[in-house]
Amino acid sequence: MNGGAVIFAADVDRVARFYEALVQMSPVHIEPGLRVIASDRTELVIHGVPPHVLSPVPEGQVPAPREDTAIKLFFAIPSLAAAREMAPLLGGFVYPAEREFTARRFRACNACDPEGNVVQFRELFLPPT
Repeated sequence: MNGGAVIFAADVDRVARFYEALVQMSPVHIEPGLRVIASDRTELVIHGVPPHVLSPVPEGQVPAPREDTAIKLFFAIPSLAAAREMAPLLGGFVYPAEREFTARRFRACNACDPEGNVVQFRELFLPPT
């Protein structure tokens, strides 16, 4: 593991499933109100918060993007197109291909997890070094 982040969530399991599937992470620790998921390079701690702090987004409702935060996570994924298809099944979304951009060694697009956290997914052109 090279790094990680903590994501505070109203629905810990739902948010964890989103990242597990799209970023290809696996559970490494599960307890009530807490899930730790990881890949070979990154660890995410999904930490529950009480409903008076953050209300869960109801199943089937598209989350409103929370774009007024100071931090945005980004992850390398195998395919933006595949993530765009899979994200709604997991409660989130990836913005349309028209909003993709390229930089350095990747093509990127913003997305929202099931609670509206804005995250950027990057499809790499070259394998990481």
